[in-house]
Amino acid sequence: MAWLDLATERVDRWSERLAYELFRFGIYVTLPALVVLVTSDVFLRYLFNAPLEWGRDVNGLLLLMTIFSALPHAWDRGYHIRMEVLYTRLSGNRRKGADVVAAVAGIIVFGLMAVQGARFVPFMIGTGETGEDLRMQIWPFMAFLSFCSCVLVARLFSNPAGVEDGLEHLVHGKSEEDGDQA
Repeated sequence: MAWLDLATERVDRWSERLAYELFRFGIYVTLPALVVLVTSDVFLRYLFNAPLEWGRDVNGLLLLMTIFSALPHAWDRGYHIRMEVLYTRLSGNRRKGADVVAAVAGIIVFGLMAVQGARFVPFMIGTGETGEDLRMQIWPFMAFLSFCSCVLVARLFSNPAGVEDGLEHLVHGKSEEDGDQA
């Protein structure tokens, strides 16, 4: 069973790193792009009466990318939504049980989402699927969402309680190098 422990440890390490990098991508790339695009669209719409035709499609895609890129990291940091009124009243064992039920539900939902997204990508490529107003193929966005779902499933498996204990990346605003020196 040592091979299973080793495999689980490796999944934990690479998925934590990917979760951190996806989070950084979301906050440094997709979220600023979304802010700039929405601001530009509003500016053009109300000052020049010339909205961006493709603006809504891209806004929706950027919003999905931002949310999905942050989900794995949010799970690790306990930023996910749960019913605190009930959760805080649970005993230690029941709280652990609730965490496991939430993780299993997440693995099922996001696992199915990852599989369906990956299965849909070849179809989208074959049909040349585009947005309603966006004349660009959107299969890369579907592939990205599927990838983020896979990383989230790995994080749910590796960290079913969604706690920061033992995480290496971005602990309270410090990089792993900063944390080693402290």
